Amino acid sequence: MTIDSRRSRSRSASAGFTLLEMILALVIFGMIAALVYSAFYFGHRAVTSGERAADESQRMRLVEELMGRQIRSAVYYFAKHDDEQIAFFLGAADGMSFVTSAPQSHGGTGLAVVTYRLVQGRLVVEERTNFTPDELYDPPANARVERAVLLEGFSSFQLEYLPREEVELEWAKNWDARDEDSLPAAVRVTVEGLPFFGGRAWIREIPLLTIAYGWGSDDFQEPPEDETDDEGDNAAASDGTGDGGDDAGDGDQP
Repeated sequence: MTIDSRRSRSRSASAGFTLLEMILALVIFGMIAALVYSAFYFGHRAVTSGERAADESQRMRLVEELMGRQIRSAVYYFAKHDDEQIAFFLGAADGMSFVTSAPQSHGGTGLAVVTYRLVQGRLVVEERTNFTPDELYDPPANARVERAVLLEGFSSFQLEYLPREEVELEWAKNWDARDEDSLPAAVRVTVEGLPFFGGRAWIREIPLLTIAYGWGSDDFQEPPEDETDDEGDNAAASDGTGDGGDDAGDGDQP
């Protein structure tokens, strides 16, 4: 064996990688891949959490806006029951039904019977636009109703009702206009267990404007007429009478 062949063989042996070098390379590559995956995972998780929080915030704004608008716009609508005309409003701890002038359908115009109730742990809103006073307390089984899930993911839901004459804020658990002969002055909504609020209760007290202003009840008073116009008309009438009297008096004088 010559010296040149030995040199070429040593060169070829030194040009390769040892097992230790391969293991170290794989370890380093694995650490870099783990760091990149962790950054990607936590970034994706943060984006997902942000989108979920935004969706929950949007849903809560929708619930608050819809319930507030429809309850505030509750109409003192008279229904026929046992040959009598009485107001329509049914309320329980887990649901309520009334007539509103702010429905979701028909572009938010007209009247609709709105029902909020719990169905399998979810808050459902129902609207019925075709109704008559005879059907309010006894709706037909084949009535056309539009339904939508309004809220879910909560642990408890409760409704309470404030009587109009109550001054000590004693909220009632139920409300039947056939017995109360009126609509409640306000409705209090309490929802607990929503993740968006971190376990804190979501409470809203919503007044009924039809009761606040006395519409449909004996307390309703027509707005006063413009006193300025009345005084102006009276002044003009008195001026016309005076002028006529003066003219008549002038005519009698020679």
